[in-house]
Amino acid sequence: MRALLLMAAVAVAPPAPADGPAPPIAVRHDVDDARYLSLGAAFPAAVRVGEDGGDGTLIAPDWVLTAAHVAAGLTRRTDGALSVFVDGQPEGYAVDQVIVHPAYVPRGPVDLALLHLARPVEGVAPAALYRGRDETGQKIVLVGHGDTKPGTGGEWQRDGRPRGATNLVDAVDDQRIQFDFDPPATATPLEGTAGPGDSGGPAFIDVDGRPCVAGVSSMGMPGANGPGTYGAREFYVRVSSFAAWIDGVLADPPAERFVNLPPERAGPGGAGGSGGARVGGPGEALPEGVAVLEGIGLLVAEREGQVRMVGRIDEHFPAALLDGGIRPPAALLRLDDAPVASVAALTAAYEALAPGTAFTLEFFHQGQTRRFSLTK
Repeated sequence: MRALLLMAAVAVAPPAPADGPAPPIAVRHDVDDARYLSLGAAFPAAVRVGEDGGDGTLIAPDWVLTAAHVAAGLTRRTDGALSVFVDGQPEGYAVDQVIVHPAYVPRGPVDLALLHLARPVEGVAPAALYRGRDETGQKIVLVGHGDTKPGTGGEWQRDGRPRGATNLVDAVDDQRIQFDFDPPATATPLEGTAGPGDSGGPAFIDVDGRPCVAGVSSMGMPGANGPGTYGAREFYVRVSSFAAWIDGVLADPPAERFVNLPPERAGPGGAGGSGGARVGGPGEALPEGVAVLEGIGLLVAEREGQVRMVGRIDEHFPAALLDGGIRPPAALLRLDDAPVASVAALTAAYEALAPGTAFTLEFFHQGQTRRFSLTK
């Protein structure tokens, strides 16, 4: 799951639609990974949106609930040829309609979308919607296919297999549920949080033995040692607040193929991201020391004497970096030929570039130095 990380809407996930490989969800360092895999396998209604994007939840045989930033980012990245993938089934299910909630704005709290499938999913029971208003204090199960790492920190890893983790809802407001990634002393037995690639995925609450989707992974804040580490705080969209909208769309879907997509991402075209990391809670300022390179959605901060990527804003994150596997905590070495000495120097050099200017960024990640050609 996201460390299931934070990369989602702002990808500060530390922050990550764009909105990353490694197992999904951030997990306890003192628990065998096999237990997280076993729990994830018990929730087949948690599906992958895109081949390397985000997650979603099957809520009817031909409908998937996901995050708006995942739906919008992947629709752009795939030129509208988006598919949903079910674990254990070799063929994907083509998406023939993308409906974003009308109140969605990038980095906003109403981060919801519905995907209609061209054919119904076979062999998987859809999850019900959680309609209660008593989420605070309840146990939730998070499921995701994204990057993973232990809560103590380290490199993100991915294998694309679903993992499940537990947590307790700490607080709610009208639009979100919130919870923290607690260390072992105060954690649930399978404590975890979301990571890159988990955006759009579910938080389930059990109702009489049936999993009901109560939250949709949207964004988060980093923990003590960065994204997806102990102390990380997650924000999931509160499904009970939007059940009426979901019911209405399923009962009487609009005729258009793309509904309420932000203009710059509506329909085919563009090079956007998909679903990954997040930085900051909805509507909140970025954490202290974190800066964003506007236009490419790259979140950076000074860590361990280097300028490192700490998250991304999925809507703007370049496909070249996403496809290249660049994710936290990749170090930034150069902008064009100038060494990156500090966040202040990097942002000043970037801001001096005129819109539309081509430039290069050089990263050091997972033992390799890699340079990417981008456009502001």
